[in-house]
Amino acid sequence: MTGAHAIPARAPRTRALTLALYWGSLASGLLLPLLIQFLVEMRRQGGTFAQTFEASFDAFFLRLFAPGDGTLFVSLIGAAPFAVYAVFTLFHLGTAPRHGSRVVRRRRFAVLASFVSMLAVSAWGLHAIASSSSSTAALGYLVLPAYVLVAMLLGYGFGALLALRLDRRARPEHTPL
Repeated sequence: MTGAHAIPARAPRTRALTLALYWGSLASGLLLPLLIQFLVEMRRQGGTFAQTFEASFDAFFLRLFAPGDGTLFVSLIGAAPFAVYAVFTLFHLGTAPRHGSRVVRRRRFAVLASFVSMLAVSAWGLHAIASSSSSTAALGYLVLPAYVLVAMLLGYGFGALLALRLDRRARPEHTPL
């Protein structure tokens, strides 16, 4: 490979970050609903971590497919926006080394800001739904992925603007695009 298509020496670091974000987003999308539900149950019962873990693990496999407690369904719905993010990250950061180191830095910052905003909105929404005593709170599980996707887009946009501003401040001789 020569010319503009040559991959810089820092590409393995970007590749490692891309894979970590890819698999990390898929795992966090599946496990975050379970973790939030566990923490809410621990607070409700007032027991220790070990007591709550033992009680939750005893019924875990029954609760995966239970008609009134679809833990697996909730996890899969909650993981949908994280799967979209994982694919986006794979393609977006995977092609970044071809465009130069400044683009790689900006994209990394924007993608990380997007992931943090997704985690924050998802954790907040899942906690609000799990700790609610309303009978219709479970409908929030169907709406929450849309909010998480909006948080992903807003986080990416904010991260990209902030990265561009930081890049311009570090290089004042930079001419506008």
